[in-house]
Amino acid sequence: MGELNDIEIELVSFRTFFHEFLRVLYYVKGILLGLFGVIALFGLLLSFWERIPLRSGVYLAFITAFTIGYGDITPHTPWGKLVCAIVLPILGMVLTGVMVAAAVQAIGRLYKMAPQKQRRS
Repeated sequence: MGELNDIEIELVSFRTFFHEFLRVLYYVKGILLGLFGVIALFGLLLSFWERIPLRSGVYLAFITAFTIGYGDITPHTPWGKLVCAIVLPILGMVLTGVMVAAAVQAIGRLYKMAPQKQRRS
């Protein structure tokens, strides 16, 4: 209990967190852009395989990758089903994992900087 009194926790504003989060995302922008590009490429392939408009194929790819799955567009071909059931959800999980890791890294960086700010004051 005495340890809790010795530790001073400083809350950071959302604006401060978001700024640091964007700084961390800058370092992984290549990974993020690559993942978005691959998902969009699978959308192009889905539009070809399923014979649907390009915008519908890309929409299906992103809705599937983020595991939202509204069900308004469904794949009917074996390749479309394979991509929508296995490949796109894995890509979406990797993308989500990168975003979560960036948020955790931003929080860690903010708390590492907090003692430095206290020493200056």
